[in-house]
Amino acid sequence: MSAGQRGLDPATPLAPTATGMILLQELRTGSIVAERFRIERILGLGGMGLVYLAHDLELDVDVALKQLRPELAARADAFERFRKELLLARSVSSPHVVRIHDLVRHEQTWLISMDYVPGRSLERLLQEERLLDPERALAITRQLALGLAAAHASGVVHRDLKPANILIDHTDLARITDFGVARAAGDTGITGSGVVIGTPEYLSPEQARAEPLDGRSDLYALGLILFEMLTGTLPFRGGTPAEMMIQRVVQAPPRADTIKPDLPAFAVELCARLLALDRDDRLEGADHLVRTIDRGQLVPLPAVRATARLPRWPWVAALLVSLSLWLIQRSPVEPPVAANIENKQVSQLDVLPLPWSVKSVRSEDQILADAIWFLLAEQLSLGRGLNAANPARVRRTLRELGFDGAAADRQHDRVLQVSGAQLVLEGDWIRTASGVTLKLRLVSRVDVEPRWQWQRSDLASADLPAVLQELGSALTDALPDATGRPSSLRLRPWPSVAQLEVLGAWSQQSLGNLAKASAASIEALDPAATWLWLSALDRTGQNAQAATAARSVLDQQQAAATDLSMARLRGFAWLLVGDPEQAETDLRELVALAPGDHPSRRMLARSLAEQGRFDEAIQILEQLLAEDPGNGDAWYEAARYALQSGDSKRAVDELLVRAQVLANRLNDAWLRADVANALGIGYRRLGQLDAAADELDRAIQLRARLSDPRGQAASLGNLSLVRSIQGDFEAARGALQQARTLIEPLGDSDALADLATDMGLLAEEEGDYQTALASYREGLSLRQTQGDPRSMAESLLNVGFAYFHLGEFDNAQTYWAQARSLYGELDDKIGLVHTQESLGLAGIARGNWTEARAELEAGLLTAESLQMDEEMSNALAILADLDRLEGRYGSALQRVDAALASFERRGDLRGSSEMHLLRAQIMLDLGLLEEATNALQPLLQAPPESAEQQGLLKLRLAELALASGSPSEALQLAADLLDTPQQSRVLALAMQARLLGATAHAALGDQRSASADLQFVHDDLSRYASVALRLLLAEAQLQIGGSQTPQIWRSTEALLARLPQYGRAWRLYALASRADALDPSGTWAERHLSSRQQLLDALPEALRARVEAAGGPTGIGEATHD
Repeated sequence: MSAGQRGLDPATPLAPTATGMILLQELRTGSIVAERFRIERILGLGGMGLVYLAHDLELDVDVALKQLRPELAARADAFERFRKELLLARSVSSPHVVRIHDLVRHEQTWLISMDYVPGRSLERLLQEERLLDPERALAITRQLALGLAAAHASGVVHRDLKPANILIDHTDLARITDFGVARAAGDTGITGSGVVIGTPEYLSPEQARAEPLDGRSDLYALGLILFEMLTGTLPFRGGTPAEMMIQRVVQAPPRADTIKPDLPAFAVELCARLLALDRDDRLEGADHLVRTIDRGQLVPLPAVRATARLPRWPWVAALLVSLSLWLIQRSPVEPPVAANIENKQVSQLDVLPLPWSVKSVRSEDQILADAIWFLLAEQLSLGRGLNAANPARVRRTLRELGFDGAAADRQHDRVLQVSGAQLVLEGDWIRTASGVTLKLRLVSRVDVEPRWQWQRSDLASADLPAVLQELGSALTDALPDATGRPSSLRLRPWPSVAQLEVLGAWSQQSLGNLAKASAASIEALDPAATWLWLSALDRTGQNAQAATAARSVLDQQQAAATDLSMARLRGFAWLLVGDPEQAETDLRELVALAPGDHPSRRMLARSLAEQGRFDEAIQILEQLLAEDPGNGDAWYEAARYALQSGDSKRAVDELLVRAQVLANRLNDAWLRADVANALGIGYRRLGQLDAAADELDRAIQLRARLSDPRGQAASLGNLSLVRSIQGDFEAARGALQQARTLIEPLGDSDALADLATDMGLLAEEEGDYQTALASYREGLSLRQTQGDPRSMAESLLNVGFAYFHLGEFDNAQTYWAQARSLYGELDDKIGLVHTQESLGLAGIARGNWTEARAELEAGLLTAESLQMDEEMSNALAILADLDRLEGRYGSALQRVDAALASFERRGDLRGSSEMHLLRAQIMLDLGLLEEATNALQPLLQAPPESAEQQGLLKLRLAELALASGSPSEALQLAADLLDTPQQSRVLALAMQARLLGATAHAALGDQRSASADLQFVHDDLSRYASVALRLLLAEAQLQIGGSQTPQIWRSTEALLARLPQYGRAWRLYALASRADALDPSGTWAERHLSSRQQLLDALPEALRARVEAAGGPTGIGEATHD
């Protein structure tokens, strides 16, 4: 087939030139193209090429002819995908779609023929008229929806809907153009690696995130267009394009009537529905949009969706993905850094060392050239007074541009523009018959000639060490003059050729392959090669092997003070052997000497985080990111530390967003997997369990493709926890079984210990604390063999927690005391606070309330001094419950409010639910039934996911029913709890349900059933010896009465003497005063009145007034009997 004939076969590949990638050869007016089309004139320049008005000589009609850039057909596989997409788009038939006719080839280019629509684009119309009246805007929107409906029915999603792609003729007939072209271009990858196709101002969140798309993505874009037609502007107008796009998904768009107040309500509401961040909250499809406009009324969202769904903030990341290349193409400025990172100009790089260009057929030459480049880049980044890019930053910059070393060498102006560097350092390795020639030069954008250059020729391998030493000296001498900045850079001695060969080979390896490498001797490796290897072992979770290698590093003789590479390696080694304090000491010295070395600063942040100093760690990373906003690993690490500190909301909404953007932009599979796993953890903590499961599934798949069994098992463990919280225990067990099949063949004790811990967490969620205890003990045993005190302390906490829930408070206290000892030796403040909170719980359960309060207040003080937000809110929550037990209701409510505010600020739904339940319990104690009901409303609207909290909600509702005179309803709720295995296996829940059931049975006159329930609780207290539950049992027994009442009162009186501050003591005295045999002298009646008055006097004035107006504090079921 000749070049001029029609057809969709690329025939022979077309060879694009560098010029052809940018410029197009203009077709002459009057020329005949593809033996069919006569060029009339240029209509304009589109995103994919020039657009001409042409006359189709065969059909005798005018057509639009779009000339495609030649690189589109450069690859046969890419062209084939493009061809298939065009065939699909050509099937769209609608009067509101500009139909594609054909694809033809003419000489060295391809052209698309399509309908010619005389008129103007909607973009031009809005430029001329600024905004349209609502009726006209809705009429155009309806036409566009008809066109989209036809396309979507054919399986075509536009993906680049915007005013420039909408044509309006003189009758206001609207037609969509460029259907299928943007989608096809996205599949060929011709716009660059990691770029999401579309125009940033009109992207949907899911489109920019590179998620699978459906027609609702086009509806979002149509919502933006409608907003623009109604108001004359887009929803977000302030700041840079990047900031506007971030705002679009971090917060709801403003209503159109906030910009133009007199708009019709229907148009405003329709616009808001189309712009919903969650696509499930938009209209179902374009045809539905047409019917909605015809009807003039929106159908409300289902109630559950409207009240229960939480926004899925990872969509924020998507919009930034689309921005990545767009910003690079239009401006050298990087996307803005986070709001709390100092918004200053990104620090300019002095030098960006490019990978060397190699002209040789020998593979070993490429390896040696790579090693030389790597060492030069590393050493320059460690230089005092010099701001140079380290190897990872160089590679990231080139990956963003889609350049290899050779392309970067040819395009150094572009590299300098995007990187913001003053100079690039270019090197050449040229093999000739007489030997090797090495060339090195410093090049700027403003100088025609290099600012400095160096060359040596006819070299043999044996010459390399001496020549490279000469090269290093010449370069360090030249840099101050070339950069205009004084520097004290001195390169360390060059390694041997053999060491260079290992470094060069390892620098080319993927992370997974490098982790599988082995070294006969650490001493035989150059520090840079050891650094690469340890980094790979660390990143792939091979902790034991990494620690062994790190100990070998530390056993070597201390390096000279000038060898900063070795100093950095030793700092890393201290981290890997579990000594973050020593790592901090060494790394602070290194960072003071080489502040421009970003890997050292990231490690310093890690050393602080591993000591629980998360705010300091994040601050260091924020400063780094202000200089290098494109550092995806640093964004991820900041997010990880935010998660560890309890700030899940910031981690998910802000920090992981940035990491995800960069992972997608750079196609960094390892970072994408890490981010997905972290998002899963963050969403779980925020209570968005479906989103958490989606992210963890994605992490599992990514890590499987990376052949990363340890990472895959870790994500499976996280997924198991999510599924167990959702109540899908079969899926949770399946995930852990899959993790076991991955880990057991590796014989990795660390990973097996983590798996045992995950098994314990699953058993906990099922309420099976015996199984949880066995799993936690297995994990502890494995960790004891490893000898890592931190992980051992964590396991000791877990074992103690299982014992606590089994009612074995002494055992729990013993294990927690051991954990406290280990954390004390480590000076781990966050661990110590956790043990203080745990010991406080044990003290409360055993009735040692004074000691418990001292532990909890000490923990709270530490948490406040170190700004540990999560630990502060946990301590406040436990102290609030202790305040309630001791009748300090005003203090209890203050602590509940403070803890609730903290939980809500961090998006911790479990903590928030706990506080709603506790507030309801306090109000029930005080007889404020309406306020108790109000406290439970958030949980009735969005029920908690935790089975235990679901059980507690049933208890609170049952207590309300009983206090309101509905014992039958209370009895049914208690029975529901006892019939739910995951709730009834929690002893404390089951005992409270039976106590409530006993009181309800008695109120209904069923004394036998009431006595049976009380006997159950009495027997269970031998296993779960909670003092608070003993007092509640005594209250129920005294209220129901019986022959054992005197004996019960004697033991109760002894407990009250031990706990005179018990908040419900007045209730027990009241019950005792009713029995003449117990209170013949009226002592207990007087004690009842005085303790009740004491409780009222301690209440804040406003609360006391409400309590007195409601009739004063009451007991459960008291309204039924009094």
